[in-house]
Amino acid sequence: MQNIPFNMNDYNPEKLHELFGMKKQFIAYLDILGFAEKVNKEDKHLDLQLLHTINDIITQTKSLLPMLKNTDNSIKMKVFSDNFLFCTENDYYALFALISLLQSSFVTCDLFIRGSLCYGELVFSNEFVYGKGLIEAYKIENEIAIFPRIIVDDTFLTGAHEIVNQLSREKLAYDTFLESLSDGYCIDFDNNKYVNYLAIMEGYILDGSSKYDFRELLQTHATNIKRGLQSKNKRNIQKYQWCRKYHNEICQKYHHNDLHIDFS
Repeated sequence: MQNIPFNMNDYNPEKLHELFGMKKQFIAYLDILGFAEKVNKEDKHLDLQLLHTINDIITQTKSLLPMLKNTDNSIKMKVFSDNFLFCTENDYYALFALISLLQSSFVTCDLFIRGSLCYGELVFSNEFVYGKGLIEAYKIENEIAIFPRIIVDDTFLTGAHEIVNQLSREKLAYDTFLESLSDGYCIDFDNNKYVNYLAIMEGYILDGSSKYDFRELLQTHATNIKRGLQSKNKRNIQKYQWCRKYHNEICQKYHHNDLHIDFS
């Protein structure tokens, strides 16, 4: 086959963006904590069960999207082992909701995830994904998330604010916009924002959008955290200690103090 010459100098940045379909997108990048340990166990039955569990969670979570408001179901997805990439050009609300549902579903199966939500340039095709947005999403997930939390980067919120202003005749002040999303994220000890998935689930349960019982979800959450705290791996223990703190804050906020996890 004859090689086709490609000279980068023949293309300016605008043409390259058009050629490859580079677009600004809302991006979610996630991975499952302790996945390698689970897969490396020599029980093939458990390995297959894990695969089925991940597939079922993703399928069930995506099926809930039509029930959510303000969604055009434009979310695209790629999965590689325990790495998940989701993106959408405009539908930040549906992406945020999807990630919250996904995180809660994984928790009920004793799978804790960490990740990032950001806004940046991305090429997403059948063949590959590429772009500064993906690099930034991975960097946040790998270097900042650390604990079983999904970091909400300021770029995600800024991009969402721009979309809201495009759709509304009245320009919404950024601080007012943040206030409208205040139940959707928490601010952690290091000033990073993260998805408040249990609070979001409580909202979905109240308006009938979810099949979960909130108290039952909290009970399962507590059980799996307690199990994780028994780990012999010190790094894992630190991550579950973070989960315990988050769990207890939610129990206090929604008056389920009897499900509080003791520091014993």
